[in-house]
Amino acid sequence: MEIRFIAQEDIDRLKWDSCVHYANNGNVFGYSWFLNNTGKQWDGLVEGDYESVFPLVWRYDWLKHKEVFQPILARELGLYSIHILSPNRIGQFLKAIPEEYRTVDIVLNEQNPFKTAIDFQHKTHHNYQMLLTAPYEEIRKGYAPELLNALDAAEELGIRPAGSLKPERLADFYQKHSKDGNALRTQKFHALQRIMYNALHRGTGFIAGITDENDELLAANFFINGHRKLLGLIPIQSPKGATMHALDVLMNLMIQSNAGRPLLLDFNSDDAHLEQFGAIQNSYYSIQRSSKPDWLETLKQSLWRK
Repeated sequence: MEIRFIAQEDIDRLKWDSCVHYANNGNVFGYSWFLNNTGKQWDGLVEGDYESVFPLVWRYDWLKHKEVFQPILARELGLYSIHILSPNRIGQFLKAIPEEYRTVDIVLNEQNPFKTAIDFQHKTHHNYQMLLTAPYEEIRKGYAPELLNALDAAEELGIRPAGSLKPERLADFYQKHSKDGNALRTQKFHALQRIMYNALHRGTGFIAGITDENDELLAANFFINGHRKLLGLIPIQSPKGATMHALDVLMNLMIQSNAGRPLLLDFNSDDAHLEQFGAIQNSYYSIQRSSKPDWLETLKQSLWRK
């Protein structure tokens, strides 16, 4: 297996994106345009003639060392390949990460089988998804009674789908109601707009929202189509929207609008409440490796969180 390290400026973007597009586990997070708009500085590991690709999004830490990290709004990255995604292939790519990256803290996608014997620590994460192939009436039969009651109550309150929403309005809504810290919220605010405009330009994304009868926005999300998935990028609702179950109404609207299609709805969330829709929990891993003393890593993490 030939694995090459290729710097960002030397990557063949067409071949890279073709690999992500045709990969058995392709998703929007791996495309070069998505990486450009969330990670900015990134290199890659490439197998053969772009048969497999592995993005390395990096930055300089406070000691001016390079570190590979998980960029904002990209839930998972890791290896994308047209070949079988075996633990051995994953392991070979992880071993090929150059030593110049003193710290590695990334998230592998859910179809990257991780072999714990590899010299990385790991943590398990969860995401919820559901198939939309059945008719809506059949899917709705799987809703929890609590969810059905909430949807009925919301309908009586008169909330409704929003009209045309611009990316700026969704970004402002996120910035106002997100529970993220100030620094992270500012980063996401700008990256979110770049990603939305790129997806809209490519015809793969759309904004959906829920308003009250006075056109006050209560809940919103940006959805991206691709790889037979409908991905909800950033679900958000206001405190008022939460009391009116606006985000539940929005997700139900997406299910109703797309039921009967060969699609997987990716909620992009670990909220166990989504089980009330009949969503299934999937596991994936974040992995960490560092050549720095533990006390430096602890201090660095505390600084990044501020």
